Amino acid sequence: MTYQLKNLNVASLDFSDIKSSLTAFFNNQSELQDIDFENNASTANLILNILSTVTAYNGIYAQYGYVNSFATTTTLLPSILGIAANNSVLIAPSQSATCTRTVTAAGATLYPYTSFKAKTTTGADTFFFNIDTVNSGVSKALKLYSGSEVVSYTNYNYDTQSCELPYNVDPNTISFYENINGGATYSEWTRVDKSSTGIVGNNRTFTVINGPKGFIVTNNFVSALEIQTSNSVLIKAVISNGTSGNNAAITARSDVTFVTNAIPSGGYNEISVTEARCRLLFKATGQDRCVTINDFVNAILSSGISGTSDSTLITVATDCCVPGTVNIYVNGLASNDQSLLLSYLNARSVAGINLVYRL
Repeated sequence: MTYQLKNLNVASLDFSDIKSSLTAFFNNQSELQDIDFENNASTANLILNILSTVTAYNGIYAQYGYVNSFATTTTLLPSILGIAANNSVLIAPSQSATCTRTVTAAGATLYPYTSFKAKTTTGADTFFFNIDTVNSGVSKALKLYSGSEVVSYTNYNYDTQSCELPYNVDPNTISFYENINGGATYSEWTRVDKSSTGIVGNNRTFTVINGPKGFIVTNNFVSALEIQTSNSVLIKAVISNGTSGNNAAITARSDVTFVTNAIPSGGYNEISVTEARCRLLFKATGQDRCVTINDFVNAILSSGISGTSDSTLITVATDCCVPGTVNIYVNGLASNDQSLLLSYLNARSVAGINLVYRL
């Protein structure tokens, strides 16, 4: 018996379309002429209902899976975060405001995760934290991260050589410490990119990648040492507070002097799917470099600079009169953010390209 399967159309996601196609197909089979498929009271019709329902559900699940398996078609942020992990790209769903200030530790060593009090633009109290050490009497450029609190994690898995952190932490603030054989001190490991294959220091290196439910902090790659079960791991990070710290006024501690006073910026609440997609495409396909016009547009959308998340406000074009010049413009961008944007793009442009901020 030969069936004309090309006449069977069950690719639709609509139950009625699927059932109509199945009914017509079975009615056309000579050996099934005595079966009443169209009678709603018949067993054959009940079987068709079941087949059509299962087919429709499978089609919907398949469609949902296919659409959300690719960065260019997915509509879900978790899908983009998963795709980012497979492309060695780190995308933060939310991120705290930051600023880099030159500080002098006056009285004693300034240790990581020391808090600095601050006032938001609404007058609310908030905090900023450092993740680097500043020795006593030393001046150093120090990055400060806004956040609600410092959290510690000890849920390290020795089998996978990794630890999962929730997505509410700022991934830029993650530090990894190892305690050897129950000693009195913890040694800090060096953070590297997932794609890095080089050997750094004593091979005590870790990386941070996106996972299905949170950030994966891991040393499970070739160039990193394996942590033995006799040692313990402590991971620290700052809980992100999104946009709260933007333009906040930070108060210097009694043991620290601010030499410079950069204004905090760059904090954002949950990132949009569109912006997350641009960040992924720029870093995965452009290798974090600007070569084409689209690379520059995606880079601007990926910058995290306030006012750069709307593609309709961005204009990028080659200069018709000056070879090697690319004109950059973002409608409504503040003057200090213009400088930040040009610095960000210049670091990612190929040699010989001159960037000018103008329409």
